[in-house]
Amino acid sequence: MCCNDYVVRIHLKTDCQNRDELIKFCLGNPKEQYLAIGWSFLAEGTHSYTEYLRAVSEYQKSYGHRMNPAHHIFNAARENDLFWTRDMNGYYWICRAKVGAQSFCDKEKDIGAVIPVEAYLYGLEVPGQIKASFNRPRGGTAERIYDRTILEFSRYAFNAVSKTEKYQVEPINGNLLDNLPEFELEELVIDYIQLKYNYYLLSNSIANKSTTIAVECEFRSRDFLHPGRAVVQVKGGKDIALVASTYKDFLAHGYRVFLYAPHYVKDYNGDIVYISRDDLMEFYQNYKGILPDSITKWENLFCDIST
Repeated sequence: MCCNDYVVRIHLKTDCQNRDELIKFCLGNPKEQYLAIGWSFLAEGTHSYTEYLRAVSEYQKSYGHRMNPAHHIFNAARENDLFWTRDMNGYYWICRAKVGAQSFCDKEKDIGAVIPVEAYLYGLEVPGQIKASFNRPRGGTAERIYDRTILEFSRYAFNAVSKTEKYQVEPINGNLLDNLPEFELEELVIDYIQLKYNYYLLSNSIANKSTTIAVECEFRSRDFLHPGRAVVQVKGGKDIALVASTYKDFLAHGYRVFLYAPHYVKDYNGDIVYISRDDLMEFYQNYKGILPDSITKWENLFCDIST
């Protein structure tokens, strides 16, 4: 089991001149793999991570700065903790810590500390919450992800790619739609609209997660004889309701509105499609052979996927 109740996303990126060489050093040799952070000039002469961390702390205080959160994350690392990282080609790797952090001075690659790991190439498709963590502006070198679904998925993923049973994966009670992470639920609904209603997604319309935009994205009809526009809003969980009148401006401008949520307040008439749980689950069962792995791989974590 993991020692901590989170997984960590970490960028392999120091101030070295050749990042490709850094990543090759960290991941390229299956017998010796590492996660690394920089500040090599402070690691010189240290014999433990505690000494290195003290040097970093004193240096930062002298300039009135706080330590980078990555240093605290490294300090908390223990054997069997799980990490996600990414290589120069955009492929994701899942890593298991073999031991805690160690000081490691390599000035050429600007490495000040490492965590020896067992790392495996996972691929391009990972849960949206992990992908978003890597792509978040000013997200920092490393970030903890506390979501239990992501933690159990990471355990399952490590077991799968390492061909071991290193981690006990605890099934998550409930069904797929109640527990699917928000990014994957949105993707499933978007796929449903494209395949069942003959629309295509305008990729530049996808809402920024930091905004309060009332819809997830916009579509265009593929039917030349019946051109049209549509938008969608998706809410997961069990108790959230979407209110139809919220979308009256879209309807007034000729949009078709698709909604998916556990409950609806149908207080406005118009071209609104209320997607039901049964509709979406039937779609999943019928089309999962062509749906992205980032959606279908969650099926193994849930006790009941039939409802």
